[in-house]
Amino acid sequence: MMKRIFILGMLIVVVGSSVYSQTDSTRFNLYSKRGFYYFPEKGDWSVSISATPFLNYFGGLFGDNIYRYENYNSSGSFYIDEEAPGFAFTAQNPGTIFFKYYNKDNSAYRIKLLFGFTSEKDKLGSGTEMRQDNYIKQSALSIGLSVGQEFYRPIKSRLRGYYGYEAGIFSRPYYGLLYQYDNGFFTGKVEYVDESMAEDNFTEKGGNTFGLNGSGFIGVEWFFAPKMSLGGEFGLGLNYSKMTERKHESESDNVIVDSGANGFTFEPYASGDLIIHLYF
Repeated sequence: MMKRIFILGMLIVVVGSSVYSQTDSTRFNLYSKRGFYYFPEKGDWSVSISATPFLNYFGGLFGDNIYRYENYNSSGSFYIDEEAPGFAFTAQNPGTIFFKYYNKDNSAYRIKLLFGFTSEKDKLGSGTEMRQDNYIKQSALSIGLSVGQEFYRPIKSRLRGYYGYEAGIFSRPYYGLLYQYDNGFFTGKVEYVDESMAEDNFTEKGGNTFGLNGSGFIGVEWFFAPKMSLGGEFGLGLNYSKMTERKHESESDNVIVDSGANGFTFEPYASGDLIIHLYF
């Protein structure tokens, strides 16, 4: 993941550095053969979506069906290998949606929403012996909201660069192993139920991470059709996060699995390996 972010960032920085060296005046008047202007103008709106979860999905279809992402707990960050997800934005692999309003031809206000939801209930057993009264359930929500402003500079032809700033809040769920249950990774609140042996039932909850962030970013867009583009974005931000304690509760004991943590980080991020922009 970090290698991918680094490569994306280097490409955007190299392209972005050329923004200020362009002097071709024809770049401001680019129209399609049917007379439609390619770039958004003052008063236009935009809806954009990160294609990263879909890329992971197709990568799983044509690759080894495994993707890697970074996770966090009170001990720091670590990487987890998982099967490629479906098209949905899950709590483990959330998606990003952008809403923008152009207050000028070369400037826009934006709202960025991060969202992912997971709710799964799995019956436990093996082969054909699936116990109807024995299951494990997990549910989790990842969400974030940022507001900021973008400033645009034409580069050449249908390619343009932009830069800006944003600030926001976020919440992401716990993801990792369970206390005294090592059968895979789980996210958010987890409930184990065995109606025939109630003393084995347990619940794990908590461990959510809440935070604030402020960052600057730089990006590029290529317009493949009028008011439609593909782009990528790279940023550098200061984050403050606090992880709540995580508890394991059962009839026999109540255990604090993780006491939580808090701290500041200053790190790079990629808003999306590929972002699809639609303007109207």
